[in-house]
Amino acid sequence: MSLLRDEELIAAITVQAPAVPYVENVALPADPAERYSKDSPVQASSIDLRIGNVYLPGEKETDLGGAQNPKHDHSLRTGETAVVTTMETLHLPNNVAGFGFPPSRVSFKGLLMTNPGHVDPGYQGVMRFTVINMAREPYPLERGGKIVTLLLFRLDNAAHAGWLQRNPEGSSLPNHASISRLSRDFVDVEKRAKEQGVKVTAVVAGILAVVAVILQAVTSGHLFYRDDVEDLKNRQQIVEYDLKNRVDVERKLLDLDNRLKDLERAKPVLSA
Repeated sequence: MSLLRDEELIAAITVQAPAVPYVENVALPADPAERYSKDSPVQASSIDLRIGNVYLPGEKETDLGGAQNPKHDHSLRTGETAVVTTMETLHLPNNVAGFGFPPSRVSFKGLLMTNPGHVDPGYQGVMRFTVINMAREPYPLERGGKIVTLLLFRLDNAAHAGWLQRNPEGSSLPNHASISRLSRDFVDVEKRAKEQGVKVTAVVAGILAVVAVILQAVTSGHLFYRDDVEDLKNRQQIVEYDLKNRVDVERKLLDLDNRLKDLERAKPVLSA
């Protein structure tokens, strides 16, 4: 088995009919010299695939973002989930397999891809992924933006029965049932903030009560030296500061989520 390099990849996606390209609709530069540049979708041993359509859980089937009316651009908020398909279509022969994963430029911005991985020999169709924004800032899903890096491997021998032989009905686009199984807000920001707020409040009250009792005992009963008492007081201030900041963070998180929901309810209906 061997990993296909840049020259082989370009040759495999620029074949002329009746031959079928391994990956269709790759946006190669018109200038042949630029096909080996850092901006080319074909790199030394990989192909960058782009965002095609965006589907949103919780939308009605015919609404914008639904299975029959996908969006081309969407600002994915913190914790929000979406299903993305590629602009490119794969036509792999039975002796070529693939492996897809999010490029570092995508991962470093906080976009989590839940189902990248192996592509069987003989696969025919677009690639699709479930993505979740784990960053603090919205992530722009824009048609044509890079979303996955694809590696292609040539097998020593063709598969006895490739993907298409095992799936003669072919691949399908995301349907309403599959999209609806996903949660719109994967991390459930509001619920977690409320739960953590209650937990943090209880912890703060408990710890501060214990510290207060200890300090009262040691200062009145002279159980420790003065330096020990001062050390305990310093530790109390540190605990109070850290816990206060944590409570503030949870409150700010809850307030931010409430504001986002208010904006969502108030915004006008936008077209794709």
